[in-house]
Amino acid sequence: MVLISPSRRPHSTSPVSIAMVDDDLLSVLTPNETLGFVHRVGPVFVALRGSDLAHAVEVGQSLSRERAIELVQSA
Repeated sequence: MVLISPSRRPHSTSPVSIAMVDDDLLSVLTPNETLGFVHRVGPVFVALRGSDLAHAVEVGQSLSRERAIELVQSA
């Protein structure tokens, strides 16, 4: 399921898909790997980079889901 168009990601070299893990958690995926996650905590979207949620590292926060996804991609 692609929620955010890959064409809006100029820094990405491969298409990115966004999968909903649960109500407050999105997974940022390429065809070959999991780039990271976006976790909604209240009004803030926390960008986490890494393929394993338990070991992913926070790379930023945003009030915008789309911006948090961009942070995961550019980290």
